[in-house]
Amino acid sequence: MTGCEGYSDAFRARRMGRRRFLWTAAAVPVLVSVAACTGSGGRRVTGPDLSGMDMGVRAQDDLYRHINGGWLRDFRLPADKPAYGTFDELIDRTEERLRGMLEGMSGAAAGSDEGQLYAVYAGCLDTAARERAGIAPLSDLLADIDNAGGKADLARVMGRLTALGVPGLIGVRVAADRKDPTRHRVYLSQSGVGMPDGSYYRDGRYAEQQAAYRTYLERIGRAANSADPSAVAARVYELESRIAGGHVELAEFIENMASYNACRWDELRSLAPGFDWTEWLAGVTERPQRFETVVVDQPGYLPVAGRLWAETDVAVWREYLRLKVISRYAPALSTAFTEAHFEWNDRTLQGTQQPPEQWRTAVRMVRERLGDALGRAYAARYFPAESKKLAEDLVADLLHAYRTALGEAQWMSPASRQTAVAKVDKVIAIVGAPSRGRDYTGLTIPQGDFTTVLRAADAFEFSWQLGKLERPVDRGEWDFMTPADVNASYSWEINHICLPAAILQPPFFDPEADAAVNYGGIGAVIAHEMGHGFDTGGSKYDADGVLRDWWTPEDTAAFAAKTSLVVDQYDPLVPEGLKPEQHVDGALTVTENLADLRGLTTALAAFRLGEQRRGVTDPDYRPLFQAYARMWRQCASPEYLAMMVGLDSHSPAEFRVNQVVRNMPEFYTAYRVQPSDRMYLEPGKRVAM
Repeated sequence: MTGCEGYSDAFRARRMGRRRFLWTAAAVPVLVSVAACTGSGGRRVTGPDLSGMDMGVRAQDDLYRHINGGWLRDFRLPADKPAYGTFDELIDRTEERLRGMLEGMSGAAAGSDEGQLYAVYAGCLDTAARERAGIAPLSDLLADIDNAGGKADLARVMGRLTALGVPGLIGVRVAADRKDPTRHRVYLSQSGVGMPDGSYYRDGRYAEQQAAYRTYLERIGRAANSADPSAVAARVYELESRIAGGHVELAEFIENMASYNACRWDELRSLAPGFDWTEWLAGVTERPQRFETVVVDQPGYLPVAGRLWAETDVAVWREYLRLKVISRYAPALSTAFTEAHFEWNDRTLQGTQQPPEQWRTAVRMVRERLGDALGRAYAARYFPAESKKLAEDLVADLLHAYRTALGEAQWMSPASRQTAVAKVDKVIAIVGAPSRGRDYTGLTIPQGDFTTVLRAADAFEFSWQLGKLERPVDRGEWDFMTPADVNASYSWEINHICLPAAILQPPFFDPEADAAVNYGGIGAVIAHEMGHGFDTGGSKYDADGVLRDWWTPEDTAAFAAKTSLVVDQYDPLVPEGLKPEQHVDGALTVTENLADLRGLTTALAAFRLGEQRRGVTDPDYRPLFQAYARMWRQCASPEYLAMMVGLDSHSPAEFRVNQVVRNMPEFYTAYRVQPSDRMYLEPGKRVAM
């Protein structure tokens, strides 16, 4: 799952088969205090961080607030953040390190990786130059739109804009072919809306956001000196509403079998005969043969898109594309644009009260555009070989525990168990950084304004993605993750886990920590990613990453029963501070909930194996549960929380603790949970993974 900075863009650009551990917000400093003791050999061993506990809350009633209640009571959300939690502690620390690295690259040779990185960083910091430039950096793109003689010409322009990440009617991405994961394939998807999801246009609950988005369109149009910006905004909003009417719901979007629809390029004309496919493709690529066969994620959307293209006046499409271009680069333009973008994207959608410091914005701009080069430099400096070795040993223990559990799963048939174990045996876990980094020699950062710099980086990235169509899939390559990301991911098609160096820090991972802390922290993260191989999506891929049904009918029924229990568990859950109707969507979040359940189950099993090696037959699981609950500490604005409940495939933080541990036998034993306790869940409703 993609996820990441720039929330509305991230939600629109969900990448199938790429499951991420968390969608992160930005960060501010916080002190982390941990209990410590001296282990064998004089090594100082740290225990779980209990500094934010609330002793007035029993673990048996609410483990999340037992560990984090004191912190939740006293913490004040920073004005420049929509949410803040443990992940953000690491983001903050990482960004401060990246800032120091980037500022140290000021004398790097032009054209080198360091020189390119510094050019993006310095360009973002030069706000005076951006103020002087105003809308001028986009004048050529806007002129292309205005000068398009008709819809065919405009379709070609729309295709060219796709290479810059400007969302048009059709989304384009390159990924491994789900039916033949040795090769890459072009995937086409629904696109074209500026709000986080199509439901924002249809649902009356989002009336405030609808009005704010129309205001945003009007503001950026006025800043760009558009004629009658209010009327233009109204027409564009109406068009986007009609586009959104053809969008598939998010819960359906993540269903792999339904979203794999391979077809020949010429078949698209029958799906959407009203669209100028030939001209659009000519704008996207100079090598149309790369698109001879494509995969359509939502075939039901294309007829709607084609009909709208044919029925809507070309002048409205020009207005639409102009605002799409301006919105795409608004954060990099002058104050009139950056303020409008902040009011809409950050304040209205997420509840953020003020923008981050400019240097943080600059660091994030570099990471988004040249993340592989920056991340590899980060890992080389801040992720030593001994930490990598310990993390790899953790992975080995977790894979062993996973293999054992699947091999003994009585609800699966012997044939399915054999395939499942074979799949675990083929998992590749890449720790810290990929062994082969991206080659940036084809990228030239031009002299000039900051927007031109970003456009060069965007065009290079799109070209690099299309270039993958001419080479086989590399299972050692990272795509939508960089070593400087505080996150982790699993690929269904490639069957590999990415564990960036930036997440391998305390309190998730600490070479000096007690084993229980590492298993409850990064161990659960790693096992969560492994769990995506057997969630509702990953379970449809075999050991080689091929999308196929490898389960017997009886296995499928047994798995469906477990899945149904999970959906039923999560559906009624309402985060603290929200209205009853703002509950968790059990169907939307089921893949991540299953991965959470498998992740903690596996972390407990691996910890148990390690304790047995030390001669401990009755391990104390409480430190592991404490570390796990501490990992999910988070404070969020009501706006941000409400948005995420409706859009995110991950459950809110409190339920990634409480609802998960309610299914764990070890939790009941460790805390002597009784039927009268609030955390108690009837045995028949628990899910054993």
